[in-house]
Amino acid sequence: MKIKDIGGEAGLIDRIKTKVKLYSKNVFAGIGDDAAVLKYNKKHYFLFTTDSLVENVHFSLKYFKPEQIGTKAVEQNVSDIAAMGGVPKYALLSFYFPKNIEIGLVDGIMNGINKKCREYKISVIGGNVSSSKQIIISIAMIGFAEKKYLALRSGAKINDLIFCTGNVGPSALGLELLKKKVKGNSIKKHLDPKSMLNLARKIVKIGVNSMIDVSDGVASEIRNICSESNVGALIYADKIPISKSAIKDAEKIKKNPLDFALYGGEDFELIFTASKNKLKKLKKYSVTVIGKIVDKKYGIRLIKNNKRLKLRDGFDHFR
Repeated sequence: MKIKDIGGEAGLIDRIKTKVKLYSKNVFAGIGDDAAVLKYNKKHYFLFTTDSLVENVHFSLKYFKPEQIGTKAVEQNVSDIAAMGGVPKYALLSFYFPKNIEIGLVDGIMNGINKKCREYKISVIGGNVSSSKQIIISIAMIGFAEKKYLALRSGAKINDLIFCTGNVGPSALGLELLKKKVKGNSIKKHLDPKSMLNLARKIVKIGVNSMIDVSDGVASEIRNICSESNVGALIYADKIPISKSAIKDAEKIKKNPLDFALYGGEDFELIFTASKNKLKKLKKYSVTVIGKIVDKKYGIRLIKNNKRLKLRDGFDHFR
């Protein structure tokens, strides 16, 4: 039996989840969210997340400058903290490099990490180095969230509106352009992604019931929220925010931009749910209503051309 036979990435995580045991009563939320949540004090939770960039999986030296590898490594971790409604504070770095790597390349990656850590005021407090056949950058990030602003995947409620920040799809589309050697504005979104930390902080202060960042495509993230919240969802295809430049870029390679939005990933935008009475305040920001939460018995459906279609899975490392 292979990983793909147990449901791919999601199936593997579920399998791991059944094999671990919590030995501390201080774990408020473990496997199943963008970051682990630990009890800290009366007003705050302690957030802990980790993510990796693997050469030729998450980046290629054919496309990325060394500094861009470093900035992306930080941004994807900050995005996880943002999705919890928190603020990043500390980072541990683990580097795996080929023995013959040029030190200038290493310095460039570190320059990118330092650039983003200065921007977010994140202190690098340690880590590990080792040799490897390919470059792997792994960051463990620590942050804090006020208890009243903590956002989990498991809080979505029936009749909640489903929101999406910004525009989705350009990162995966940018990668496709790079592979096909076609120019387009979406390429920058792939090489220089940006987390929605500042916007996330504003959103949680208005009030959300659940939230997740878009790392594996809108379809996967909605599925994750529904799974953790034990609900269903209706998603309106014509409401999913896609920029005009992404539409033009998709036309260049004769692809449907909606597919990149739903099934791509690494946009680091946010999908969140909130009650209808929050709509007026939330509309002040760059957010779009793309659907609503329904009873689990209705499943997860994409409304397209007045038809209810089954929503496919998003990006999966093992499929």
